[in-house]
Formats: sequence, structure tokens, C-alpha cells
Amino acid sequence: MDKGAAGGYTAAGQKYSGQCGSRVRKNGSLVERILSKITDKEHPVDIDRLLIMTFTRAAAGEMKERISSAIEKALCEDPDNEHLQRQTTLLHTAQITTIDGFCAYIIRNYFHLIGLDPGYRTADEGELKLLRGDVVKALLEEYYAKKDEKFQKFVECFATGKSDENLGNLIQKLYEMAMSNPFPQEWLSGCMDDYRIDSLEELRETEWMRMLWDAVKDELQEAKLLVQEARRICSEPDGPYLYDEALSSDLLLIRSLQELAEKRDYNGTAEILMKPSFARLSTKKAADVDEQKKQRVKDLRDEEKGILKELGQRYFQSAEKELLEVIRYIRGPIEMLVELTARFKKQFGEAKREKNILDFTDMEHFALQILMTKEGEEIHMSQAARELSAKYDEVLVDEYQDSNLVQELLTTAVSGWINQKKNIFMVGDVKQSIYRFRLARPELFMEKYKSYSTEEAQEQRIDLHKNFRSREQVLESVNFIFRQIMGEDLGGITYDKDAALYPGASFPEGESEEFVKTEVLLVERDGEELSDVQDYEDAGASGNRREMENQTGQELEALAIAQRIKEIVGKEQIVDKETKEYRPVEYGDIVILLRTAYGWAETFREVLASQGIPVYCTSRTGYFSATEIVTVLNYLKVCDNPLQDIPLMGVLRSPIVGCTSQELAELRIQYPDGLLYESVSAYAGENEIPEKELDPDKLKSELLNSNLRTDEKNSLNIKLKGFLSLLEKVRNMATYTPVHELILYVLKETGYGDYARALPGGEQRFANLTMLVEKAMDYEKTSYRGLFNFVRYIEQLQAYQVDYGEVNLTGAGNTAVEIMTIHKSKGLEFPVVFVAGMGKQFNFQDMNAGLLLHPELGIGADAIIPEKRVIASSLNKQVIRRQLLKESLGEELRVLYVAMTRAKEKLILTGTVGKLEKQMLSLSRFLDEEEELLPLGTRMKAKNYWAFVLPALVRHRAMSELLWEYGILMKKQPGIYDDISEFVIKKITVRQMTEKAVLIQAGNQMQEEYLKNWDENKVYDEAVKEEIEKRFSFVYPYKYLEDIPVKVSVSDLKKRSWHDESELEENISVSAEEQEEEQEAPVPAFMAEKQEEYKGAARGTAYHRVMECLDYAEADTEEQLRAQLKRLLESQKMTEQEAECIRIRDIRRFVESRLGQRMKKAAMKKHLYREQPFVIQRSASMLDDGWKNETVLVQGIIDAYFMEEEEIVLVDYKTDRVRRGQEQKLIDLYHVQLEDYARALERMTGKKVKEKIIYSFTLQKEILL
Repeated sequence: MDKGAAGGYTAAGQKYSGQCGSRVRKNGSLVERILSKITDKEHPVDIDRLLIMTFTRAAAGEMKERISSAIEKALCEDPDNEHLQRQTTLLHTAQITTIDGFCAYIIRNYFHLIGLDPGYRTADEGELKLLRGDVVKALLEEYYAKKDEKFQKFVECFATGKSDENLGNLIQKLYEMAMSNPFPQEWLSGCMDDYRIDSLEELRETEWMRMLWDAVKDELQEAKLLVQEARRICSEPDGPYLYDEALSSDLLLIRSLQELAEKRDYNGTAEILMKPSFARLSTKKAADVDEQKKQRVKDLRDEEKGILKELGQRYFQSAEKELLEVIRYIRGPIEMLVELTARFKKQFGEAKREKNILDFTDMEHFALQILMTKEGEEIHMSQAARELSAKYDEVLVDEYQDSNLVQELLTTAVSGWINQKKNIFMVGDVKQSIYRFRLARPELFMEKYKSYSTEEAQEQRIDLHKNFRSREQVLESVNFIFRQIMGEDLGGITYDKDAALYPGASFPEGESEEFVKTEVLLVERDGEELSDVQDYEDAGASGNRREMENQTGQELEALAIAQRIKEIVGKEQIVDKETKEYRPVEYGDIVILLRTAYGWAETFREVLASQGIPVYCTSRTGYFSATEIVTVLNYLKVCDNPLQDIPLMGVLRSPIVGCTSQELAELRIQYPDGLLYESVSAYAGENEIPEKELDPDKLKSELLNSNLRTDEKNSLNIKLKGFLSLLEKVRNMATYTPVHELILYVLKETGYGDYARALPGGEQRFANLTMLVEKAMDYEKTSYRGLFNFVRYIEQLQAYQVDYGEVNLTGAGNTAVEIMTIHKSKGLEFPVVFVAGMGKQFNFQDMNAGLLLHPELGIGADAIIPEKRVIASSLNKQVIRRQLLKESLGEELRVLYVAMTRAKEKLILTGTVGKLEKQMLSLSRFLDEEEELLPLGTRMKAKNYWAFVLPALVRHRAMSELLWEYGILMKKQPGIYDDISEFVIKKITVRQMTEKAVLIQAGNQMQEEYLKNWDENKVYDEAVKEEIEKRFSFVYPYKYLEDIPVKVSVSDLKKRSWHDESELEENISVSAEEQEEEQEAPVPAFMAEKQEEYKGAARGTAYHRVMECLDYAEADTEEQLRAQLKRLLESQKMTEQEAECIRIRDIRRFVESRLGQRMKKAAMKKHLYREQPFVIQRSASMLDDGWKNETVLVQGIIDAYFMEEEEIVLVDYKTDRVRRGQEQKLIDLYHVQLEDYARALERMTGKKVKEKIIYSFTLQKEILL
């Protein structure tokens, strides 16, 4: 859990709900609770008797670590406590998990109760999208085949454009909504209840009619307040008093509407609101009237008229009877939609069972099925639920505000109901419920928050007020804003003293008082300097122009942030996390939070990077639009189906084929008809290249040289020929090759992988391509196969905007400013936070869809009458729309709260504003507002975060200066104007930003000039000169030791101690008797080559391998030795070539020798040791006389040694070419090596080496040193 509001728990008969300061504090409350249960003196509980559920795996891991370290700490204080010792073991099996982890645990243990195959796997997101698409397609085909009239009407009503894709989306949306309920089938049936109304009485009793009248009352109250405000201005000394008459008549109209709304008289209200009539404002000229006030009254009146007109258009467009007609029209199509969704649920479930895959909703619902059954209204708990209820002493739930109904029921099923005890401990903060898009239900939390007592009781709430993260200045500014904009009506909770944040963290003294104030940066996006992209509100602005304006606004805001970052970094001070002392701000201390990364993160990254600020995006986009990914995906699409012109054109134009625009024009001029592939094939078919030239490598080399040819036509022909030849090969491979291998093959054969790497930003491009290969490998783990499905898989990911983002090559670290979304930042904290994009419009496009879904109000749809070509908006859809809007705005408020509470020391709110003067005049009406909480109507009209924040700030003293700039006088509302919070509100214009940039540039140029004209002969500072000379003339005193090795091998020692290196080749030849003969016999060239191939060290290795593996028990005859050699070959301990080098006769003679027999005897007693590695320290002067007083490590491997009478006999095999009588040569060459071996053995074993023996295979004799 993280910062902030109410949470709840039940433990040992108590319910707890808390608001708290930070993740540390909230998780702390959970960990403290767990530890108090474990270490209870009278009734200690084992950790595996607690069920702890968190929202993410990371949070579960973090909690496990904290509990583990807390248990260890307790053990240090009481090391003999057996109970605590047992907890350290039990912790590994304890249920500290996510909701889906717990569901998986239930399924693993009780799968037999629902007949589930336990070998299931969790499906991949892309795979589920494909499977859903397939099931929907098959379902619609099935219904099309039936030619059902009801279905045809449904298609006519809800299919948009030329495709029925929208129908599939509707079915899937309704399915998702249904699955967030514990009993989806029941919920789907309930959706039809509102459409089974046949009388006006039933209509008036519906939930949405009740909500309609609530909405009407709210809107009329808002209109009334506007009129009263306008009348107050009229009554001022220089107010437009002549307007008061028209305003009085408006007030009478509103009052009469309020009376009708109280009586719930629909027809009466509709009669007035269908065509509301307003009195005209007086046109008489009056002296001494303030023009600004006159305009203000006009604006207020327009706003009030707008409210009444919208009420009429949205809710009162017909008589009450006609509402029933509309419902009757919608009933059929909605029934069909519900039927299709129920069928889809069944078929999708069957498809998943067939592939034995589960998704997260399956896990929740299967766990529910295992735990309970529902008959009518009664829920019966199963035996599994009884076992689990008895097992867990307490159930602890973190992030409770993000639970849904299914999770709520699961938690209840495993709680202590079997022993009639309340034992759920819930922690949460409703102000941080920001997962509505995942169908979280914060209402569950609020229900308990309101009903539980703060006194000692069975269901108890405890509020945790303190925030252990942020400075009091940050908390005060958050409290000031949210007291005015968050209420139970919007946001779900009243932001009163119980919900406010109180400082719990301590910071050392010495902060800059100015720096810790919360800043508000209003970036003007339509100043005089931007006259070419002015008039943002111009309704006639084209799409492209609006896009361009948005882009400019983003860039301006990013530039303003960049300049502010430069002013902060290195100049301002923050507290270091480790040392707890002040240090200068670094780039890594700063985060920029955005509501969405899409379309914003990249712009911000580019602008900041252009200003020389290191930046790191955690939420990157643009993976599927990266050139290299588009190119490879196009190639795969063409491989799948070459008759696609656009991907084929992309491939031809790309470096894979390398056609120029001119060449492609030439191609189409010659073959203008048919598909592009046909033209390519026909063109390549001309000037047939002989069959032998169709070798791709040959074509590749010709292609490289084609630029040198003057015959362009022939060049194009070769390019297309090569492309078609490789394409054919890849298409044939695609039938049996895994997709990831196919991609690697294409990258290698076309050379595109290397090409992309050689381009600017090559590492990034290559990382993207590697990621595509990884995605292909992930795809192959799914139940889908083949290139066609992979192309579809990627298209689905693109269609649902599952953009992975380009691969991040840089880490965040302390070196870069981080850009992330607000959702990603939840649970984290940063010293300096920029909440950016405050001027970005909220995305409420879903509100305008033809069909709206609400978890409680069900389905809202327009009545479409195809035969009359009429669309009639239904009243319940409008009510659902308002409710969804209210909930979405509440969610946006909570998202803003999460963003602002990430800051530890400094909070900066930034965003663009258009027409600031007009906005200031509009805001000035709140100056007279005495109520702390702003009117609901104002908050309900919010289009962006500024619409929440600026009306709240306008009454604060920090706004005085900006208001004065536009000629507006500040009014001092007690408790708001002089609030303890501190703000710095700045208007930032393009001129200011340009001036700053020019000053920086001028400073850089002056510095550059100064350095260019530097007089290197002049001494500016004698002390500095001496220090520089001292440093630059430094000579490293031990340079002669640079080449000394840390470790050398025995062979190196031998080489350095024997000067005649030509003598050193370890060339095993033939036995001594045959040497004479071999010198005289002429050897054919091919044999000589073979002999040369395995001479020297390599041949010596072969003999050493045989001696290492020789089994003395089976070494009496040549046949036995051959059998051993064969076994070495079969076990791949020796290669064929090595085996051919071995003369069996040499091995036999060794075994028969006196040494061989001694070794055999030792082997039988298990006293023979072979290939023994060792390391010994020696003086480095052995290697070089210059390395006095230094040591090196000598490492080597002793061929063999054996024990005789408790003493050691050391053996070394040699294969050097020596003649008889040259034994001394071997002794001279190897005596140092063997002495090292002997010394090492004596140290290792503590026994004496009595003999050192060299056995020469060339001389076939032992030589005693």
C-alpha cells in the first residue's frame, strides 16, 4: 500500500481501516500486524496460518523480505525461541501472494473438484486476443448462417461501417464487464431487467429514473448559483444593473423547474426544457458600467443557459410515454447482444479448455467455483472453503481499494466464518484507487469506511493520518487543492481532516524556503510569438492543424520543464537518502509524470535530450513504428502472402531489395496491370538469367556490383530476381521452420540485420530486432503456430495498442531524468516531481459510443430504427453516460492525487494554457465563493487537470499577482486566502523561454571566444602551473613490472629456461627401431600431409588422453588396448584423428615396462593418481632477471604419481623427438618442471617424493632424474 487515505482491517473480531502516509507506513502497518500475531506471547500464530494478499508480485516479494528481516531481528534478541526459528522455515511456504497467485494455489490443490486438467498454463496476452477473435468470428458466422431475423436486426443496429468488427468488440466488452462479477450469467440476465418495462409505474421505479432526478437537481442548483452570482455583480456600484430583470426571470424559470423536479414530473419538466424561453438582456446603454463586469455577467448567463439547454437535449426530448416506446425498440437487439455474450462466454471457455490454457478471470472464477455454489439467492460454501476457513487464522488484504466483487467474495470465503469470527484485515486508500479501467470497485472500500466504527468494535476502522514520505510543504499544498476539489460526490470520499495528510517524516534543518514551495508553471501556448499557430479554440481548425498545435504545446511545455531542470540541478539542495544530509540535486532525483506516455513521452524525451539533459523513459512507445521493425514485419507479411501491394512495396523500397523510386516507376510503367507481385514476377521473368545464376550468393554478389553497371534495366532485373529467389526459399521454409528461426534466417540472408546495425542508432535498432525474435519465441510458446498466425498475432497487438515501446538501452540510475506514467509511479517516491501535461484534455471518447456499459446500471443503448433511418437516444443511456462521466472524473481526481503525492521535497505542476486572460476572468467568479468545496457543476465540467487545480488556486494569495496582471482584484476568503500552504505561480511565455535560451547561447559563445583567444604562453597562476607540470611529468616507478604475469604455466617456464626453441617441438614420431627405415622410405604427399597434421603438441595430447583413461586391469594384450581405444572414441573422449595417431604397440610396451608394472600395481591398490592440477609460488626472476623480489604463480597438471611404501613416485610422459643417447637433453629440458611438480606434491600431500621419472614414448624407456 502507499500514501494516503482510508483502509480497513478485521482482526480477531476487529475491523481496521486506515489512511496513511506512505508505502513504508502502510505496509508497515501490515508487517507490524503480522509480527504482532507471530510474536504474541500468549497465542503465537505460525506465519503459514496467515493469508496475505497484495496487488503486485513486487509488493508480495518486498513484504516477504521485510517480514523475513523482522523475524531475523527478533531472533537476534531471542535466539532460543523455537517458535521464531520455525517461522524462518515456514516463511518459504507462507501465503504472501497476489490475488491471482492465491487463486492458482486454490486451483492446484482442489482442481479435481471442478474436473480441471492440472497441466494447464497461463495464456499470453496476444494469444488470448487471437483466440477471442477466432471465437467471435466463428460465433457470428454461426448466427449469420441461421438467418435469424432478431440477429439481423441486431447487426443493422450495432454494426458500423462496412465491417461487423464492432459487433465482436461489443460482445467482448460486455463479456469483460460480466466476468468482473462473481456470477456473470446472473449479471447478464440482470442487464435485461431495465428493458422488460411495460408500464409508466415500472419506469418511474427504475434506478436510472431516480438518478435522473438527482442529476437534474444538481444541474439546476448549479444554474441557480450562476444566476445569483450574475445578479450579485449587477448589484455592485458599477455593475450592469439593467441586466438584472432578465436574470430575475431566469431565476423564476429555474425555481419552477426545481419544483417540478421535486415532484418528479417528467412531462412538465420536458415541456419547459424542450424549448426553454429566456428573456433578452437589456440593450439600453448605461453610463458608469464596468465593461469587464458587463462581460462577466454575459458569460455567467451563457453558462447558465447552456446548462438548461443541455438538460433539455440530453434528458427531456420526448414525453414520458415515448420513453417506453424507445425501450421497446431497444429490447430485441439488447436481448440478442446478451444472448451472444453468453454464447461467447461458453465457447471461449471451451476453446481455452481445449488448449488447456487459463487467463486471470478464469483463475478467479474457478477458485470461486471451488469455494462456493449459488442456488437462487443462497450461497453454499464447499468443503474446500471450510478447510481454508479453518486453516487461516487471519486474512490480510493490501491495496483493498483496488478489489472487485469477485476478489471480495473470494476473501470472504476463506475468512473465519466457520468459527464465527471476523478476521479480515484490510489496508487501503480510496484516494489512490486508479484502476477503474481494470474494473476495480472502490465503492466496496467506501461501504466499509462509512459503516465501520472508529471505536473498539467487531467491525472497526482505524485511520492512519501520518505521511512518512513528503515534506510538510508538499502535503500542505496537496491538502489545500484536494479539500476544494475532492468530495464524496466526485472522487468517492470527503477530503476532510480525517482524510487529509499530516507530516510524519523528519527532514534536517537548512532547506531553502523558496525552493520547497510548490510551483505552478502555466505555459502559454498562444502568445504573440506563436501567431502562426494561434486560435486554439477555432472550431474550423483542421485535424492536421490541431495535431500540430498539440505538438507545439507539448514541445513548449517540455522546453519550460527543461529550463527549470537546468535551474535546479546542481544549484538547489535536497536530502540524501543514505547520508540524511543535504547535497545538490542530480538529474536522477527528478521525475516527470505524465497521464499517458502515448504521444507525449517521446516528445518530452527529444526536447530534453536536445537541451543536453540525460533522460530515461520507463514507458516508451513506438516499437511497431520503428523502421527496422516495419521492414521485417512487411517481409514476413509478403512471405505469408505476396499478393499484398503495400507490404510488398515497403520491402522493394527497403534496403532488403534496394529498388529506387525510379526503378519502381519503370516497373509499373512496363507492367501497369494487376497486382504489384505479378508485375515483379513478369519483369524478373524477362531477360531470363541462366539457371546456374539463380544461386542466391551469386545473385547477391551481382547485386553488389549492379551499381557499377550502366544497364539499369539489368540491375533492376537482378535485384528482383534475387528477391524472388530468396522469397521462394523462405516461403518453402516457413511451412516447417519456427518463426524466430525464420526471422533470423531472413536477417542473415538479406544482410538486413547487419545493415540496421550499421545505421545511426544501430545498437537501438539491433536491440529492437532482437526483441522481435524474442516475441516470436514467446508466440511459439502459445497454442498457435505458423507464419500466418504470427502476422495476425502482431496485428492484434498493434490493433489493441499493446505497444512494447522501443527497447531501453540506458538504465535510469542516478544519471538521468525519468519520464513515466502516473500509473507506473504508484508506490514509488522521488525527491523532485514534475506533474506535466496538466493542460491535456481527458480522453472521454468512450462516452460517445453507441453502447455504454456500467457495472451496476447495465447496458445503455440508442434506439436505432433502421426502416425509418432514425436514431433515438434512450434516457437510460444518457443517465449511464452521466454516471460514467462522474466516475471517470472521480478517477482522474484520484490519478492527480497519486501524481502529487509522489513528491518527497519539491512538487512542480506544469501544463499549457490557451487564452489565459479569458480563463482568468472566468476563474474570478470563484473569488466570492465562500464554500471550501467547489460547486459540483464546475468540477463535472472539467476537461483537463487545470480545470480542477486553477479554480482551487484562484482563491489563494499566490494568485494575486497574476490576477492583478489582468486587472482582477483579489478577494480574501478567510481560511483559503491565508492557508498555510505555499505556492509559486508563474506564467511562462515563449518570449521568456527564448530570452533564456539566447542568454545561455550567448554565455556559451563568450566562453568559446575566451578559450579560442587563450594565450598559452602567459602564466595565469604560478601554483596551478607547477601542479600541472608535476602531474604531467609524473613517471611510474614500477613500469618495468608492467609485463609481469600473475600466473604462468609450466610450459612457459620451460620455454623461457631453454633457449634453443627449435628443439622444443614435442613431435612424437615412430619407435626408435623404425626411425632409420622411415627416413629412407619415400612418403606420398597426401600421407605426408596427414602425418604433419597431428604432429607435435596435438599428438602428445592424444597420448596423454590415453594414459589418463587407461584401465590397467585390461591392458595385457593389444586387443584389450584396442577395445579401450574404441570405448574412448564412442564416449567422445577422443576424436577419430587423435585415435589414428596412437600406436597401440607404444602403449603395450609402456605397460610391459618396469614403470608400467609398478603403476599397474599401484592402480590395483587405488594408489595411482592421474592428471592432478596444482598451483605453486615461484620467484619471478626465473622468468626475467629484471623481476627481482617479485613472485608469480606457476600452474600446471601432473601427468601421474603413485604411492609406494608411503612415499611418492612422480611420473611425466614425454613425446619429444629425441635419439638414443640424448636422454640428458630431456633431463636438462624438464628437470626444473619436475622439481616444481615434486615441491607442489610434497606441500599438497605432506609426503616425500622419492623418485622423479620421465617416460619417453619415442625412446620407449624411463629416465630417472
